[in-house]
Amino acid sequence: MKSIAFIVNPISGAKKKRNLPLQIREFFSRSTGYNVTLYRTRCAGDATFAAQKFAEQKFDFVVAVGGDGTVNEVARGLIGSDTALGIVPFGSGNGLARHLGIPMGTKSALEYITKAKPKHADYGLINDIPFFCTAGVGFDALVGDKFAKAGTRGFITYLQQILREYITYKPEKYTITIDGKTITRRAFLVTFANASQWGNNAYIAPEASLSDGMLDVVVVSKFSILDTPEISLQLFIKRVDKLHFVEIFKCKSATVTRSKEGHIHFDGEPGYLGEEINVNVVRGQLKVLTNKKKI
Repeated sequence: MKSIAFIVNPISGAKKKRNLPLQIREFFSRSTGYNVTLYRTRCAGDATFAAQKFAEQKFDFVVAVGGDGTVNEVARGLIGSDTALGIVPFGSGNGLARHLGIPMGTKSALEYITKAKPKHADYGLINDIPFFCTAGVGFDALVGDKFAKAGTRGFITYLQQILREYITYKPEKYTITIDGKTITRRAFLVTFANASQWGNNAYIAPEASLSDGMLDVVVVSKFSILDTPEISLQLFIKRVDKLHFVEIFKCKSATVTRSKEGHIHFDGEPGYLGEEINVNVVRGQLKVLTNKKKI
């Protein structure tokens, strides 16, 4: 019998979770071969602590029920263990879940878990802080900070923050050293992608892989407001890398230097770091549940 723990973040995303514990138990009452435990998080960081404990108890799977921030916390607790990460997406973007091919509906996501297999995945480090989907500096990091303080969740709130901040945002100058090669750009944003998308099927790094031992560094240089519709289109049809002001580099390590400390995000969750940011990839030290042949 396989042991599976669900770590539920009650405040992530815009969807309600009141009936979720009952839904999970009813589903697995019809699925033989699983011993199910539910855990409800109480504060920031609690999901990591709980995931570590479940991994120490040799659970087969630990499932993050929430958005990319919840997934980040749970995954941190599973690094280097034999316990595989599963996801029931309940966030605003669900970038890692979408990259792994996990359905957005709860019942479908639960069915997916029973059919998926563990695969080894990479993760990234920024100044020794882990991320699993994307992280970055610039405009998306600023929006992430504003979104976290907005008081409401969901895609509409996120879009409102983008539109509000875009009007006044000024690109910053970055010096970026990628596996020993240095470039300087005045960039709108710099994204470090372990997976292919930010979320909501917006593909910021269409060729990114969780299993290639590399990160994709996406540099979006200054562009005209007239280019905005084209950017939006290309993000959703996986062709943002074809735009002339977008550069993508694959690397095992990178260093980004900016003129002053500022915003950063880790899987959409806001942070604040200094002038120098050191980025590295750690290969194959996380197990994830997926049905995809290539991740």
